[in-house]
Amino acid sequence: MSSNRAVLEVIALDEEDAVAAQTGGADRLELVTDMAADGLTPSTASFAAIRAAVDIPLRVMLRLADGFAAGDVDALADRAEELRAAGADEFVLGFLTADGDPDL
Repeated sequence: MSSNRAVLEVIALDEEDAVAAQTGGADRLELVTDMAADGLTPSTASFAAIRAAVDIPLRVMLRLADGFAAGDVDALADRAEELRAAGADEFVLGFLTADGDPDL
């Protein structure tokens, strides 16, 4: 039986945020750091601590610098590999062109 209920995804910066979001009914979390930069990739240690603290799905932001350009794709791939090795299996990407269109 499927449900039409919306999925509640909450941004979490640390373990405290993650636990509070799960307790409050979040279905999944988007893990970021540095909200002043619109959310950057958290450290692998931060991901691991949050993964240990909650049991809902986690999506990890992959963005290394402020702004919405992809930047150093090789560095992003390296970070994704580190996070995958620590157990991350879902990622969030959001790169835009100079015109504000999705950068495919």
